Amino acid sequence: MTGLRPASNGDSRTSVANGAGIVLEGRITAHTAGPIWREANKTLTGRPDEPVTVDASHLEYIDDVGVALLFDLTRRPRSPGADVRITGLAPTFAALVPAYDSDDLERDAKDVRPIGVFEHLGRATAEQLAYASRIAGFVGQCTAAFGRAAWRRGGIRWNEVFDVATQAGANAVPIVLLVGFLIGLIIAFEIGRVAQQFGAVIFVVNGVGVAMLRELGPLMTAIVFAGRTGAAFAAQIGTQKVNEEVNAISTFGLDPVRFLVLPRLIAAALVLPLLVVFADIVGLFGGALVMATFDVGFLQFYHQLLGAIDASDFLIGIVKAVVFGLTIAAIGCERGLSTGAGATSVGLSATGAVVSSIVMIVVIDGIFTVLTS
Repeated sequence: MTGLRPASNGDSRTSVANGAGIVLEGRITAHTAGPIWREANKTLTGRPDEPVTVDASHLEYIDDVGVALLFDLTRRPRSPGADVRITGLAPTFAALVPAYDSDDLERDAKDVRPIGVFEHLGRATAEQLAYASRIAGFVGQCTAAFGRAAWRRGGIRWNEVFDVATQAGANAVPIVLLVGFLIGLIIAFEIGRVAQQFGAVIFVVNGVGVAMLRELGPLMTAIVFAGRTGAAFAAQIGTQKVNEEVNAISTFGLDPVRFLVLPRLIAAALVLPLLVVFADIVGLFGGALVMATFDVGFLQFYHQLLGAIDASDFLIGIVKAVVFGLTIAAIGCERGLSTGAGATSVGLSATGAVVSSIVMIVVIDGIFTVLTS
């Protein structure tokens, strides 16, 4: 087989036969493929009715341009019986060449069946059901780990619990106080404007008291906690997952749920009720300030509030806070443990933790409202 060697920069050699064969050698890259491609085109166009054999047994390296060259040689339309056959191509290179007919490239994009609304709905429902199943399994693992740790001395790492409680609770007090105060103030002002038209301003105290203790205090505090702490849990554990620290814990025969998840669950269950108490107090104080502008003094506000609420209203809010704390911590930790590879996955885990936590908070709050009304 007589060959013609085109000029190159030294890192690739290609021999193109004047007969019905082509020999590829060395490295084919974006810098060296141009002359090779031109000589190969001359061979194929010069003998359009004869089969052509491409000897690739001496290829050392190809990049994406080299793959495109091989694809073009094998898929170029020719007369019947005049196909191009590549021989000696290493399996690692052969796997890079797409193994589909050229007809696939000619198919119009409009032939692809569009996804309908019901299919979108079905896929979303299936994803949510799968996520709910995964969360249920994760909660089961956490319950089992807590049971094992509770019966063993030193099973619960209280130092870690207090550290997490400080970051998630003590550092969150200012924002919780601000939000609680503003919520109480806004609710009292909006309801007071309406009640003033009917001469029932004094009953605004009842609404503010019940709303803050049973609903708005736990709900708004939990949403703030989810955005601040739930995302932090997902980001912290997600970063550890990306850095292979979670796998290292498992390699040492330790349980990641016990070391990473349990301290956060316990801390959230302890801290969020305390934050709700602070939010309730400042929310009622904000409502009292607004009611003073409607000629309802602080002492009158206090006596009316005592007659409007009882211990059950406060306890319902505290129980909600405990459930919200466990839910936020569980979702944040689960999202962190399921983080994929790369920094982008950490951000997605944090975002998913916040969104899922807020949705679950609203759902749980609705269930509590129905059961306790």
